[in-house]
Amino acid sequence: MKLNGRIETYPRLDVTPESSQILLDGSRLSFSSEEKVVYLVNKPIGYLSAMSDDRGRKTLTDLINGKIKERVFHVGRLDQDSCGLILMTNDGDLANLVSHPASEIEKTYVAGVKGILADSELQAVKIGVTLNDGFKTSPAKIRLLRSERNFSKYSITIYEGHKREIREIFRVFNKPVVSLVRVSIGSLGISLVPNPGDVKRLSRKEIDLLSKGAQKRTPGKVNKNL
Repeated sequence: MKLNGRIETYPRLDVTPESSQILLDGSRLSFSSEEKVVYLVNKPIGYLSAMSDDRGRKTLTDLINGKIKERVFHVGRLDQDSCGLILMTNDGDLANLVSHPASEIEKTYVAGVKGILADSELQAVKIGVTLNDGFKTSPAKIRLLRSERNFSKYSITIYEGHKREIREIFRVFNKPVVSLVRVSIGSLGISLVPNPGDVKRLSRKEIDLLSKGAQKRTPGKVNKNL
């Protein structure tokens, strides 16, 4: 192989295809880079936040089949028994930006709960609570949407994404979560994909708004070329 006119024999040499001339057996190699895309998906209940499953359960691959042609991966997770918004992309930089806790991109959920939180419990969630596994949550935004008998619905906003964090927060107060919907990720709301299974390719403007939401919180720590 020749790299920029020089014979190279090292098999693991890092090169930049876009700015390098690479000849193999006298023929120049050409490379095409896949366009970076971001999709917003409304994941229904019953689908794993995974691209494959050795137990044959439904995955995101099944959900997006015929809807997304690019090879993408999911950003973060939603439980199999939870539904709502999840991002899928082939842009690793954007995925890291959205999923990293330092970016503080808020995710809002609507939780259906058995029971009603007392005022002192609401205040504890707003300050931060210690979960059963010892994890201390950051302050959250929470408000009661409605209640009847022994059932209530809450809007709760967090940015960390600790495993099953919403369910575990309510578990601290012995209030089981019976339904959970992620209704927003940063500036993106569920109205963009209102029905379970809906998929929308995000525009450049929508992606920029999502990125800027993180930049406001972590100046100088994020990739401004997104």
